[in-house]
Amino acid sequence: KLSNLYSAIRAKAPNARVVVLGYPRFYQLGQLCLGLSETKRAAINGAADHLNAAIARVVANHGFVFGDVRPAFSGHEICSGNSWLHSVDWLNIGNSYHPTAAGQSGGYLPVLTNAA
Repeated sequence: KLSNLYSAIRAKAPNARVVVLGYPRFYQLGQLCLGLSETKRAAINGAADHLNAAIARVVANHGFVFGDVRPAFSGHEICSGNSWLHSVDWLNIGNSYHPTAAGQSGGYLPVLTNAA
């Protein structure tokens, strides 16, 4: 589906510089953290890495730029004590695992700015 989407974007905007931002690792490992086990947190981080690799391949195949946000978010994962990501938010489930304002400005924006 990504390939179809990126082909449609390229067809509509053949000269556009398209930047696709990836996913951060969600959890800092090796820290005391309530909720999920270390094994499950590592699996979630591994899934983010897997998604990033798959997305980056499709992005490159379409001549787009992949922005890896993992380095920017390093030290700001859930369980870090300075998270730029919302954990599970039962009051507003849509916030869960999405970046905070600090994550948008300190994580995503610099990567987008540098890649654009």
